[in-house]
Amino acid sequence: MDLASCFRVTKPLLAVWLFLCAASIPAQSSTLDPNVKAEVLDKVTSIISERAFVPGVDFTKWPDYLKEEKANVDAATSEEEFQRAVNSALHKLGASHVYLMTPRTAQSRRTGSTVGIGISTQPVAEGLSVFRVFKDGPADKAGISPGDMILEVDGKPAAGVKGISGEEGSDVAIKVRHSDGKAEDYKITRRKYSIVRSPELNWVDKDTAQLRLYSFETGYDRATVADLISQALGAKNLILDLRFNGGGAVYNLQHLLSMLIPDNKPLGAFITKSTVSQYVAKTGGKQSDLAAIAQWTTKKFIAKRSEERPFYSGRIAVLVNKFSGSASEIAAAALHDILGAPVIGTKSAGAVLASIIVPASNGFMLQFPIEDYVTIKGVRLEGTGVVPDIEVADVNLRPHEAKDPVVDKACEYFVQAKSGEGVSVAAVSRH
Repeated sequence: MDLASCFRVTKPLLAVWLFLCAASIPAQSSTLDPNVKAEVLDKVTSIISERAFVPGVDFTKWPDYLKEEKANVDAATSEEEFQRAVNSALHKLGASHVYLMTPRTAQSRRTGSTVGIGISTQPVAEGLSVFRVFKDGPADKAGISPGDMILEVDGKPAAGVKGISGEEGSDVAIKVRHSDGKAEDYKITRRKYSIVRSPELNWVDKDTAQLRLYSFETGYDRATVADLISQALGAKNLILDLRFNGGGAVYNLQHLLSMLIPDNKPLGAFITKSTVSQYVAKTGGKQSDLAAIAQWTTKKFIAKRSEERPFYSGRIAVLVNKFSGSASEIAAAALHDILGAPVIGTKSAGAVLASIIVPASNGFMLQFPIEDYVTIKGVRLEGTGVVPDIEVADVNLRPHEAKDPVVDKACEYFVQAKSGEGVSVAAVSRH
């Protein structure tokens, strides 16, 4: 199967994305037909039992887990309630990358747009702290910024995202306290806006460039990324910022790494059901020994160099956090293992399975895993994650003008490395 369709946003990360962006998703108004639920469940069961694969995961237990959620499935009257109940059962399988999407979510994912006021929030004691403001969305144009606090929604204390979501063209009144302490009232009209975040290149100082990649899927434009790498060629240091990057298509991952890692070096191996079967049959080894299987197979994952693309040969540091998943984790591990690039931030999601997304009838879509992954050092990242060499807490609710402690730590590392005072990354045990 073509792995270009794999590395979709991980199930746990997608769940986080839905939570953070819940203010952008209109409330479901129609009642879900019981026949639709039955058809979707039949399709999900067929796919899971016949096609899903993760070493050590028993997908035959799916019907049992579904029975445990039967009351919630039967009680669900909306697509969102049904989705939550089914995903609760899927979560019990113990694997990432297995997730049911509603038609609304699937459409948003396909188009890269949704309806709302264009913010991501986190609930706190005082209300809703604005985590992200989407460029050119209604909130952005109104003057709301990350770090602001939503105190009231339609005259009531802000509690969760209830009341902020709504239909396109409708209004919502919110009271906001800005980071400078000033409170202001807004009336914002909900409308469609883009949720795509394009790659960005910023110069931290004259020697250091920061490349931010928010996805290896929607928003990853290969020409743009190559151009940004070209712009960074004059930098002695490159900070590859993969925080909040949930993954994406493997060919985009290969595209990036081909401009950072030389000589078509093997980065790891994907473990398929047939690979496991062949290994056991030919060697008599154990199917649970994924490190041995990855070493045995000749089908290694590589990033193919191309003379048509720029190549960055300076020092690299990689930034990750708990929302960095899938392709981002593979990139971080590869750059660390092959180039000795330090990984800075907090431990990544540990959600690294190759997966595909297929229709599950009636507009629903199902993401499910088909392959596992092991690094060139023999490490299975699924459930483990990439552990930073240098751990620095991420400040999520940081105003635009505030300093970034993770970036600062990367710059500090580069200074120490230049003077010979830095920690030897090769000597740091990450797993």
